Amino acid sequence: VRAVNQYLRYETTLERRLTELAILVTARELDNQFEWTAHEPAALKDGLAPEIIEVVKHHKPVSGLGTKEAVIISFGRELFRERQVRSETFARALEVFGPRGVVNLAALMGNYAMTAVILDAVDQHVRPDQTPLLPP
Repeated sequence: VRAVNQYLRYETTLERRLTELAILVTARELDNQFEWTAHEPAALKDGLAPEIIEVVKHHKPVSGLGTKEAVIISFGRELFRERQVRSETFARALEVFGPRGVVNLAALMGNYAMTAVILDAVDQHVRPDQTPLLPP
């Protein structure tokens, strides 16, 4: 699994800030505190704007965001909430990221969903010295 995670997080054509955005969308939609708390600082470090993080964190509308960011958030929200991506959203993702990019995006979200499930199964919490960053 480590090799797949390495590829999906660091070696796809997605910019690092967009990779972190996809991870945050996954963590938020699955309400995984551990994953969110680990990746919010990484997203900021990789250049994701705090305003975009707030949209994801507080389930705000994507209107006014850049095209790439809005597509990633919409794609993830639909995937996890509805268990499918609407045709319009999929077509927009294909237009923005291309076929390989869409597969990488879905695989990245699936990989972090798997991680969230494992973290939930073992009841993983943030370290006592960490402040949880995801609201209840």
